[in-house]
Amino acid sequence: MTILEAANITKRFGGLEALRNIDLKVEAGELVGVIGPNGAGKTTLFNILSGVFRPSSGKVFFRDEDITGMKPHRIAEKGLVRTFQATRLYSNLPVLENVYIACHIPARPNIAGDIIGLPSVKRRESQARQRAKDIVSLAGLESVSLELARNLPHGYQRTLGVAVALAAEPKLLCLDEPVTGMNAEETQFMMGFIQRIRQQGITILIVEHHMKVVMSLCDKVAVLNFGRKIADGKPEEIQNNKDVIEAYLGRQEESVA
Repeated sequence: MTILEAANITKRFGGLEALRNIDLKVEAGELVGVIGPNGAGKTTLFNILSGVFRPSSGKVFFRDEDITGMKPHRIAEKGLVRTFQATRLYSNLPVLENVYIACHIPARPNIAGDIIGLPSVKRRESQARQRAKDIVSLAGLESVSLELARNLPHGYQRTLGVAVALAAEPKLLCLDEPVTGMNAEETQFMMGFIQRIRQQGITILIVEHHMKVVMSLCDKVAVLNFGRKIADGKPEEIQNNKDVIEAYLGRQEESVA
């Protein structure tokens, strides 16, 4: 089943064409990578998929529904959830509370019930609290669950940002450079978390500069360069693709691996 399809996506900013005729398909259960040199159009594509930008032409379909130009919060409600390069957290709240607050996003508010303390509301709160604990455990953050988010090392903050996105109950999780700025140990920690998310049955689309992360995790990879898709395929095919090697290295004798 195709969970996400971007069909013939073009995006112009004034006279600048950031993307041209991009096609991308993601099947349910896959982990798909989007790579490319700086300025290739990766983040622009993510912004279109998540509703931040509207394409100049082309369509985006999520679970067979046309979501082109839909508001980001509506798209998130449908199950397409993304992270950002800049981690957005409640810095003065503990790790667990950050995730607990995010666990309320999928629920419909019941203001009257909240005021009078209906049993259904208490049950919902208990379920949200347990789900937050489960996500913190899945993320490997149990040992720092009571630490303020602002006091966490960079790698843990990035991991918490993904955990918060996970609390929104995504069907498709879009990760925008999840290991940026991380050292080798932090990168391995994040990779383990991403693998565990996938084991939960969640489809993942990832934009990342770290080639070894992409090649290790992804089932297939799409490559952008100057706003055009120049290749897609399995990681081993991409590693040896001459157009990809030339885009990254400016010559064809080496591999991107």
